[in-house]
Amino acid sequence: MFWFYILRAMDTDRLLRELSDFLRIPSVSTSTSHNADCRAAAEWVAGELRRLGCREVQFLASGTHPVVWGVGPDVPGAPTLLLYGHYDVQPPEPLDQWTTPPFEPAVRDGQLFARGAADDKGQVFCLLKAIEAGGRPPVNFRFLIEGEEEYGSRVLFELLRREPERTRADVVLIADMAYVAPRWPAVYTTLRGLCYAEISVRTARTDLHSGEFGGAAPNAHEELARLLGRLKTPDGKIHIPGIYASVKPPSKVELATWKRLPFKDSEFLKHRVQAKALTGLKTHSVLERLWALPTFEIHGIMGGFTGDGAKTVIPAEATAKVSLRLVPDQKLKTVERQLTAAVKRLAPKYVEASVKFLHGADPATVKITHPAFALLDQAFREVVGRGTVPARAGGSIPVVPALGKSGAPVILTGIGLPDDRLHAPNEKLDLKQLWDGIKVFRRFYELLREKGVEVNRRGKASSRRF
Repeated sequence: MFWFYILRAMDTDRLLRELSDFLRIPSVSTSTSHNADCRAAAEWVAGELRRLGCREVQFLASGTHPVVWGVGPDVPGAPTLLLYGHYDVQPPEPLDQWTTPPFEPAVRDGQLFARGAADDKGQVFCLLKAIEAGGRPPVNFRFLIEGEEEYGSRVLFELLRREPERTRADVVLIADMAYVAPRWPAVYTTLRGLCYAEISVRTARTDLHSGEFGGAAPNAHEELARLLGRLKTPDGKIHIPGIYASVKPPSKVELATWKRLPFKDSEFLKHRVQAKALTGLKTHSVLERLWALPTFEIHGIMGGFTGDGAKTVIPAEATAKVSLRLVPDQKLKTVERQLTAAVKRLAPKYVEASVKFLHGADPATVKITHPAFALLDQAFREVVGRGTVPARAGGSIPVVPALGKSGAPVILTGIGLPDDRLHAPNEKLDLKQLWDGIKVFRRFYELLREKGVEVNRRGKASSRRF
C-alpha cells in the first residue's frame, strides 16, 4: 500500500519535463567551448538542492566546472548520507548516428534518449527526486555533484586533498551504474582504473611531398600504426612488459557467481556490441575480459591530412589517443612508467616517440559487508521484487577511493540497463527504471533512518550495527 501512494504522488509528466531541462544543457567537460554550459548545469543542480531545502549550497574549486556542495536540512539523531554524482557528459559525436539530436531529449517506446540520460544526469536526478518524493528528508544529506568526472575529476580531487572533511558521512551512495540485466539490480565490488594518454611519433622535421619522397621517407602514420600493433597484438594480448604481473585474478566465489548471472555471449554480441565477432583473450570468459583484465584501446588518430579533397603529403607527426583500463592490484603510476618504457623500446631508433598522460586513476575495490548494503538490498526487494547481486564494473569513477577515505562504506549501484549506450550515440534511460529508482532510493533513505542510528543518552547520534 505504501508504494501505491508514492506512485500516485509522483507527477511523472512534471518530472520528465524537469529532467529534460537538465539534459538540454550540453555540459561537455572535455571541451572548453562548453565551459558556460557546464556552469549552467551546475546552476541547475544548485537550484534543485535549494528546492530540497538545503541550508547550504556552494560552488567550490572552479568557476566553470564547480563542485556543487550541498548540506541538507538538519535531521537530529539521523545518520548522514553523502550523495555523489556528476553533471558533465561525454562529447556527443558522431552526431550523424543519433536518431534525434543528443541535447534535444526525446521519448520513444518508454525510453528517454539524450546525452547524459543514464550517465549521469538521469541518475543524479533520480537520487534528488527520491528525497523530494517523501517530503521531509529522513536523514542528513550531503551532496558532492561534480562537473569533471568524464575528464578525470581533477577539480574534485584537488578539493578533497585540501578539504577531506567533505567526505565525512555514515554512508556514501553513488548511482552511476546499471543493472547487470533487466530486473537484476546490482552493487559493484570493483571499478577499473584508467590511464589515458597520447602517444606521438615524429619521423621528420616537416610533412613531405609524397611524390618526391614517397618510398624513401618514413611516414609517421605508418610508424604509429606499427607501434600500436606491437603494443597489442590481434590475439588481444597487451605487450607492455609487467602489465599483467600485479593483476589480482577474481576469486573462485566470484567466478561462480558470474556464471549464474543472466549473461550470454551471443546476446551480448548481437544486442550490445552489435558487431560480427567478439575479440580479446580467448582463454578468458567475456565477463573476465570486461571486468577482471586490463585493456588497451585506441580512441583516435590525428596527423597528416584529413580534410575534404586530396593533399598528397607524407605526415611528419602522428598522435593516437589511447587508454588502459586497470584492475586490482594495478597502480596508475606503475602503468604509466610501463607504457612509457614500452613505447620507447618498441619504436624504431629513427622515430621520436613520446607519451603524454592526460588523466587517470587507480582501480577501486569496495567491500560490500557493511550493513548499509543489506538495506539497499531490502529496498530493491520491496520495490522491484529482486535484491542486488554483486558484480564488477568495466568502467571507472576516478574519485571513488577518495570518497571512502573517511571510512564510510561506498555503495556503487544504479538504475541503468546494460544497453543504455553510455558514451555512444543514442544514449538512453528506460523511464520505468527511473520511476522505480525514485521509489527504491526513497525506501533506502527511510530504512537508513529506521535502522541505521541510535541516540545515546547525551543526545548525540552515533552509528551502530544495523
